[in-house]
Amino acid sequence: MTKKAEVSSEIGNPPLQLAEAIEEYVAQGGVINVVPEGETGEAALDAEKDAFPADADALMRAKIEQLKGLVAKGAGVSALQYSLRMNRKEIKRLANENGLKILYSRPVRGSRLPRVRDTPVIDDTVAGHAMHYSTLGYTVAEIAQLLDLSVREVWNIGKAYRFEFKHEPFFDSSVPPFSDVPQT
Repeated sequence: MTKKAEVSSEIGNPPLQLAEAIEEYVAQGGVINVVPEGETGEAALDAEKDAFPADADALMRAKIEQLKGLVAKGAGVSALQYSLRMNRKEIKRLANENGLKILYSRPVRGSRLPRVRDTPVIDDTVAGHAMHYSTLGYTVAEIAQLLDLSVREVWNIGKAYRFEFKHEPFFDSSVPPFSDVPQT
C-alpha cells in the first residue's frame, strides 16, 4: 500500500511578505518590468534588446580595447577567443579593421631542438652516461635534457644498446613528501 501525501492549496508565502520583499527589492535599486496585457514576456524582451543599441557599441569598443591590450602582450588567437568570447573569424576581422596583427603565442617551455639535424653517430661515452642515468631512475626526457640530446636520440641509444628506460620519474621513499618539509 502506498500512502498519499496531502497537498495543501495554501501558498507558502503570505501576500504580505511578498509585498514587503518587492518593496525591499525596489528600494535596493531593482527594476520590475511590467508586461502590458495582451503581450507576452518574449515581446517585452525583444523591445528591451532594441532599446539598448548604444550598449552594444560600448561593448564593442571595450572589446577592441581589450583586444589591443592582449595583442600587445603577445596573446594568440586561442587566448583571444577565451578572453573576448568571440570566434576566430570575428577576432581576425576585428583585428584587421583596427590595424592589429595577431602573432601566434609562443610556448611557455623552452624552444625545441631543430629537427633537421642529422642523427649523429652514437658515442659509447654518451650511451654509457644514458645507461647510468637510467639506472639512477631518470626518465628519457630528463636524460635528454642532461645530455643535451633530443628524446628521439635517447630512445635510439636505448634501442642500439638494448636497455630500457624508466617511464615514470623516480621518487625516493626515504625523503618525506613536500607537505612534511618544514617551511622557513
